[in-house]
Amino acid sequence: MPEPGAPATLEEFQALRRAARMSTFPDPAVALSLERTLHGVWLREGETLIAMGRLTGDGACFVQVNDVAVHPDWQGQGLGTQVMDRLMGWAESNLPKGCYISLIADAGAERLYEKAGFALRTGMARRVP
Repeated sequence: MPEPGAPATLEEFQALRRAARMSTFPDPAVALSLERTLHGVWLREGETLIAMGRLTGDGACFVQVNDVAVHPDWQGQGLGTQVMDRLMGWAESNLPKGCYISLIADAGAERLYEKAGFALRTGMARRVP
């Protein structure tokens, strides 16, 4: 059974995003983003990163769920739910009451987040060109 482990390296993080068919970001941006993680869940089978998720934000009023990914070889085994349960457990124990937790999900991932208590809201997003 996968166990929580050390935070992902830049290379592991990018590799898992690619394996899970998620977009990647430039390495310098990812390095900075990883440094600013409020809380991360990094599931490993031995030394290999197989699932992950992070919380980012100001840690008081606004926090965002980011980078929830499970390697395709491990999908369908409840690891995404385990990652979300661990993230939300940490949030409920460590963030102030009323903190707004948001996320932007890829199409098809809605059920995972609904199981974690998220509801569909209207939102907009933009990337810096």
